[in-house]
Amino acid sequence: MTLTQMLLAWYDLHGRDLPWRRNPTPYSILVSEIMLQQTRVEAVLPTYERFMQRFPTLQDLAAASQDETLTFWQGLGYYSRARRLHQAAQIIASEHQGRIPDDRRILRSLPGIGDYTCGAILSMAFSQSILAMDGNLLRVGARLFVIEEPINRMKAKGQIQTKFEAMIPAQRPGDFNQALMDLGSEVCLPRQPRCQACPISRHCQAFLQDRTLDLPRKVAPKAPLPVQVHVYLVESKGFVLLRKRTAGGFLQGLWELPWHEAHFGAGRFLPSVAEESHWLLSCLKGQDPLEVRRMDYVFSHRHWFMTIFCHALEEPFYLPREENIQYRWQPWETMEEIALPTVFKRALKARP
Repeated sequence: MTLTQMLLAWYDLHGRDLPWRRNPTPYSILVSEIMLQQTRVEAVLPTYERFMQRFPTLQDLAAASQDETLTFWQGLGYYSRARRLHQAAQIIASEHQGRIPDDRRILRSLPGIGDYTCGAILSMAFSQSILAMDGNLLRVGARLFVIEEPINRMKAKGQIQTKFEAMIPAQRPGDFNQALMDLGSEVCLPRQPRCQACPISRHCQAFLQDRTLDLPRKVAPKAPLPVQVHVYLVESKGFVLLRKRTAGGFLQGLWELPWHEAHFGAGRFLPSVAEESHWLLSCLKGQDPLEVRRMDYVFSHRHWFMTIFCHALEEPFYLPREENIQYRWQPWETMEEIALPTVFKRALKARP
């Protein structure tokens, strides 16, 4: 029995029971794979079920607003994935008659679909012999083939991809990819690999050389950039001031508490007008905050050290119309109905 046959036989007995595997369609695989980017399966499951109940078809998703899409994405974070998924659905609906393309070049050109997601869709939904290279496959490959190069460098990725591509079975390419994913997530674990339960350990060079804990190697990623941030929790008569930036990069397209990055200058924080409109600071001028709270929050690439200014106003002020920025007064009791990133949900708890 070949290594590939051993792996597929193990998968038939021990593969994870996941909702998108029970009735695999191009759409269900598209949604699940984008949700799984940088997120564990356990965290994806409840959101996936809720999302698919609301948007059971690609046409349902394409017809929805971005706000509604983001609302049903809540809990997963990395909201840019939801925006790109929504954009991809609209392109597929308008330019491809609602059918997810099975052409690699076209599929790869859609928003949010990189090499891994493209490979997953083509192999699982269209039975094409394409590898879906994720972190699990890199770890399994580094041990199986004893790859000394760091797996977060292109050289190692290329070596592992070449070896696995030679093993993809013509009849079950999607199952082959999923078997490797399950092996990496359930058996070939990063710190405590369960080698005795591994169906292909007799082929694993790291296991045979007693080097499973030495591999894979990684170059340490950069630490998140520390940033001082001012956040404004402004409320009036049961309403909270929110904004949404349709341009501007970080957290764009999401409702948020007004905030701006700050920096040290002359012994105090100075607001960066690139992130916050002048009018808000002018509206709050002379209004001492009821409370000033501090907290921190870590994103993948930023570490926010937040100063939260809590203001309670007798009357809500007029909200201007600005290019690329929307403002609104949101009732406290409906705050759960909007897509508000976790960092701001935590900031709301600073309310006096």
